[in-house]
Amino acid sequence: MLNTFNGGDKLRRCLDAVRWADEIVVVDSGSADGSQDLAKRYTDKFYYNPWPGYKAQREFGMARCCGEWILILDQDEYVTPELERKLRDISSEPDTYRSYNAVWIHRIEHFWGKRIRHGNYNPSYQPRMARRGKCSWTGGAHTYLVVEGGEAAILRVHEGLWHDAYNTPADYFGKINYYSDFDARDRLARGQRPSLWRVMLSPLGMWWKCYVVHRGFRDGAHGLMNATSMAVYWFFRLSKVWHARWLERNRPDSWEAYLARHERPGQGNP
Repeated sequence: MLNTFNGGDKLRRCLDAVRWADEIVVVDSGSADGSQDLAKRYTDKFYYNPWPGYKAQREFGMARCCGEWILILDQDEYVTPELERKLRDISSEPDTYRSYNAVWIHRIEHFWGKRIRHGNYNPSYQPRMARRGKCSWTGGAHTYLVVEGGEAAILRVHEGLWHDAYNTPADYFGKINYYSDFDARDRLARGQRPSLWRVMLSPLGMWWKCYVVHRGFRDGAHGLMNATSMAVYWFFRLSKVWHARWLERNRPDSWEAYLARHERPGQGNP
């Protein structure tokens, strides 16, 4: 099952890599780049659903799956041949995996054209397979899978899921601007009020954690760029919350207010 929106060539690669599945369920939220027609060439279980949010869209798609095990993908994730073999084993050997209700899959991360092996991205295990009826979604901008049976019912597999994301700086900063909007709304709803010091220092802490603590320096120049970009993302999400709180207490400067205070020459009363 995958949610799509203007997936382009990444969507084609994603669908090519799961042709072996018993069924492919695609939920599109209004693509205008041909993704809908592309998806229909791979499956007759294609659905259009206007974007209701991450949690609701995943639930919409999973409710339309029939198999016992549901593989949940993003359109920029590709199942490797090694992972395909492992997932086939899980779905074809019910007795061996009866005690598990979800599968966390190792994701092969990339950043600006280079595989990232360290930093905050690794180890990267994502909830990408769920036993139908045994899992549910929670969260806002970042969804989380709640598994019946908890940690003991989660299987972690090491075969890789290729993550084709953040190919260029423009790609990365466009996405973090988009995702940080959702994250900021979640934080505002929870009542967060970050101080100016937190807005300034928290990104630096994230950079240190990514580059030094998690050894991002071992990825060379890309590791440095990745750590710095993570700090920028942290600044984006916190600064948007700080600004929203500032607007609750202040009226922003405007052109009209300026004109009211500074009369133009020749416009005064005669």
